[in-house]
Amino acid sequence: MRAISRGRFRLALILVAGMILATLPSGFASPAVAAATGSISGTVTVPAGVDVNKVKVTVSGPTYRTLGVNPSGEYTIVGLAAGEYSVRFEEDASPKHVYSTYYGSAVYEQSTRVDVAAGTAVTGIDQQMSTGGRIQGKVSVPAGTKASDMYVGVSSDSYQEGAVASPDGSYNVGPLAPGDYTVLFSTSVQPIPVLHAYYPGVKDHEQAQKIAVADGDIVTGINQALKPAAIISGRLALPADAVPFSIFAEARSSNDLQAVSAVYVDNGVYSIGGLEAGTYKLFFNASDIKIASMWHGGLPTAAASPTITVAAGERLTGPTDTAVPAATITGSHASGASNTDVQVVTADGTVVQGGFSTGPQSFMVPHLLPGTYKVQFNRSSGFTTAQEGQYYSNLPESSGLGSAASVTVTGGQTLTNINPTSRVGGTLSGKILGPGGAPLINAPVRVYTKDGTLVTRKANTLVDGTFNVTGLSTGNYFVSAAPEGGSGPIFSGNVLSETNARSVSTAPGRNTDIGTLNYATATQGTQVFDDVPLNAQFEEEILWLASKGISTGWEANGSKTYRPLSPVNRDAMAAFMYRLSGKPDFTAPGVSPFKDLPVGAQFYKEITWLADEAISTGWEEADKTKTYRPLRPVNRDAMAAFMYRLAGEPEFTAPEVSPFVDVPVGAQFYKEVTWLAAQGISTGWAETTGKSFKPLLPVNRDAMAAFMFRYHSKFGTL
Repeated sequence: MRAISRGRFRLALILVAGMILATLPSGFASPAVAAATGSISGTVTVPAGVDVNKVKVTVSGPTYRTLGVNPSGEYTIVGLAAGEYSVRFEEDASPKHVYSTYYGSAVYEQSTRVDVAAGTAVTGIDQQMSTGGRIQGKVSVPAGTKASDMYVGVSSDSYQEGAVASPDGSYNVGPLAPGDYTVLFSTSVQPIPVLHAYYPGVKDHEQAQKIAVADGDIVTGINQALKPAAIISGRLALPADAVPFSIFAEARSSNDLQAVSAVYVDNGVYSIGGLEAGTYKLFFNASDIKIASMWHGGLPTAAASPTITVAAGERLTGPTDTAVPAATITGSHASGASNTDVQVVTADGTVVQGGFSTGPQSFMVPHLLPGTYKVQFNRSSGFTTAQEGQYYSNLPESSGLGSAASVTVTGGQTLTNINPTSRVGGTLSGKILGPGGAPLINAPVRVYTKDGTLVTRKANTLVDGTFNVTGLSTGNYFVSAAPEGGSGPIFSGNVLSETNARSVSTAPGRNTDIGTLNYATATQGTQVFDDVPLNAQFEEEILWLASKGISTGWEANGSKTYRPLSPVNRDAMAAFMYRLSGKPDFTAPGVSPFKDLPVGAQFYKEITWLADEAISTGWEEADKTKTYRPLRPVNRDAMAAFMYRLAGEPEFTAPEVSPFVDVPVGAQFYKEVTWLAAQGISTGWAETTGKSFKPLLPVNRDAMAAFMFRYHSKFGTL
């Protein structure tokens, strides 16, 4: 009776629901039903003697499922959402008799994907499993070391397997998919007693001999004798409340400071093994926030830390250190900055410790030794941000580390409010085309300075070959692109040689388009000046000056500079004018006409030629001697006089009204300055009250190039 009542109740509910749905407006969707699922099925075949019941099939895609096959090798995996799947076949046994494989290939990247449509049963995904091949051999170890502690790992570009050696040192690794393998002999025993080695006894993977393995092969005789490793043991005195295993000791190669081997400090004792004969530096890396990370000797950087030299297989004991209470620096960044990279550095820029985020807009730098530091933001190479690199406090990186404020911390102190300022950097944009003229997609682009004074920024090209690299400071940068498998790098200036690359300039808030770098039109180029960027003021005049040999600039460490904003000294002015005049024949006097110019001084011939031509008479001193003052900058009014005399003091009547508000009629060199203006060699500056000449302002090297270029256009020579 009760069952009949329940049935009637369910029927009533169904009828009510139908009535409600019938009253819904047209187009109103009924509640969704679960999407139909599909399945994958097939048959697995194994070699004779292999138990097919041990095989498992795993599908990976929108749904993940693992299932064992039945005694006939058949499987059906159901409940799969629509989508693309990889199918893996693996023997769940130890030892294995067949190697794991994917449908269509032994490796995932080359496997055949299976498309499952909604509600569709995909059949025929069959797999023939194979015994593959094996690599066998014997590993010999030094006295006092167990062969059974050694692990033998074999790997190809896409497949790897391994095994632990037997007590007698023999090993048997397999089954392996066909391919070429390297063999690595190693151990996880601490301290590591042997030197890890690739067959046949080399330390680098690139030097290892490849072992070819085919189906059914058993490659024997791959034997290796391991050499004893050096071990450095010592003590690090820890505070009583130190967190166990909160600090580990690292041995780093003394030349590049890369970690070679590391081990936890256990109750103040450590032993770092696995070391070749050589020279090392010790670094203590802390995770307990109360303890400072430091170099051996209690130092924040490696430079002054003592080196430790060990011979082959040596067991060296004795280095002692004491853990130091750590200081911490914290700060926050503006919400619009999204994220901030922070580093604590020494006065010479050596990075001591990096920071990490502690919240959406906050960060901390822990584990600092007591001392005085500087803090830099957004200056890690490769860190992607629109924010300009800067130093604390609110100093753009282009101002230089030397101008940055210092911060001092003591042990146990937390220094707060060391905050960066939100400032969007400049942007360099452009486009990269390949040899055929098509856009290069996902090509890595690097924006850098040769001397490393400004942080390197990176980006990748988009589908149309364009790129945008942002977060840049005021300065001159080089741009390089190096697409994988391409024709080598290409550089700004559309050249294929870094030496001949042209720099480009930008500043915060400015977008500079460097144009298109096109492999089809790029050349090797010619070297000019790294500090004269493309489209710089007076770029054409400076390059003309260099092409005529009037100025060769400076070369150092593969870089060539012109120093455009440096003032021209009087000795260099003499050299410029001598060269502009075509280097006329002239024998310098055996006795200098100037008290402050010794015979043989730099530009001695050019200066004495200038005096002989009466272009410069120098100064008469109180003792009636003459001086030239070679290292004194040339002012703009004196430069006008030099050029007027170089031109042979042509007939010229100075105007009765000065064309410049800051050069009154009758001023020193008034005639020469107005002559210079009349020739169009100098146009001065437009001011609100008229034009100015700035007669007492030193002439910079870029402006001098312009003056020389215009003079030559008017009067010739060379």
